[in-house]
Amino acid sequence: MADNTFDVKGGNNQILPNAKEGKQYIYNQAGPTRMDAYFRSLRVEIENNTTREIIEDLLDYNTKLDGTKGLEEKLQDGGFARSDINWAMRKKQQYAKKATKYECYPSAQEINLLLFGEIKAKFDRYIFPGIKRGVEVDRVMQRIDEIIVSPIMKMLNENGAHDEDLRYTTDHIYGMIYYLTGMCHLNWTDYDNV
Repeated sequence: MADNTFDVKGGNNQILPNAKEGKQYIYNQAGPTRMDAYFRSLRVEIENNTTREIIEDLLDYNTKLDGTKGLEEKLQDGGFARSDINWAMRKKQQYAKKATKYECYPSAQEINLLLFGEIKAKFDRYIFPGIKRGVEVDRVMQRIDEIIVSPIMKMLNENGAHDEDLRYTTDHIYGMIYYLTGMCHLNWTDYDNV
């Protein structure tokens, strides 16, 4: 654990001019984040088996929107190679297994809702315009890593000190992207009817 103190010497132009010696304590003024609070609550919910039905906002993401195409066909339409489609399907499955395990815990639902919202907003705002312009798949994937996956992993690492259960990895975040694709929330080509 880092020492959150530093020595203070007295004298002219000092914070404590009359002090001969002392310690100044540095406190984190920001306090816990919403995500950190959810991670803390999740541990308690699991220990106490506190569950609830899936919240309505999360059900929106878990409900397939209009459209008949599934993940595989959407990625084919988006120009993905067969090996990349297979990888994407594995990542989606990896995320789905973890999501199913924790789906009834209120705090896990809130965390997933935050992450889905972040993924969808950034995809729609920063990724999809490039897809519509015909940007190559490799470049699109690079942008997804830069704009969605890496920042979300940073957010999880900064707020997940109390995450003993979900422990999402980069693979899970990609899995969430492909899960949302399969549910028709994200598109990899510009469909006229969507």
